[in-house]
Amino acid sequence: MSADGGSVVAGVLVVIGIHREELAFGREVLDGFDPGEIDVLEVPDGLSGRRPLPDECFRNRVAHRALYLQLLSQLGPAHRLLLDLHAGYDDTGPSADLLCASPRLRACLMHALESPATLAAGEALPSLREQVRIVALDAGQPLHARTVIPEAVWNNPRFAYLGVEVYLPDDAARRASAVLLARRIIHLAGCCA
Repeated sequence: MSADGGSVVAGVLVVIGIHREELAFGREVLDGFDPGEIDVLEVPDGLSGRRPLPDECFRNRVAHRALYLQLLSQLGPAHRLLLDLHAGYDDTGPSADLLCASPRLRACLMHALESPATLAAGEALPSLREQVRIVALDAGQPLHARTVIPEAVWNNPRFAYLGVEVYLPDDAARRASAVLLARRIIHLAGCCA
């Protein structure tokens, strides 16, 4: 907690704009944080988030890998968490997938999402646990995902990686709820890291 009673999310580097179409959403989410509350890395010229054509796949994978490997030089010794914020679309949203290799971070997030205090704190998000799915970046888990992000980023002993994909509805009122959901996830992840 900070001196004024607000929560401080220290040791977290939030990356926005890896996909250029998602940059505006990232800015909107981070606008709810006080300066200095979190560290932000904005990628001004990110990759396109659209699915590449077959003849663009190799070049896209190479560019994607290079961009993510550059993040490693941006992480300082105090950063315990690299939070990679993305946005997708789903008419039934808002909802989110949290992708993480760290069993400890996944367990902490699961506990935080199921905590009655967390549910009460998310006044605009009464069904927080129902909106968020935690997905392992570990093939040994029942619910897992594969990623093109280099393993040196998502499975690094110096810090935990958390990919956050927030699914936005088309409806403006529910979009505001998606922004609140993303902010709440950042706070929870910062506490867990």
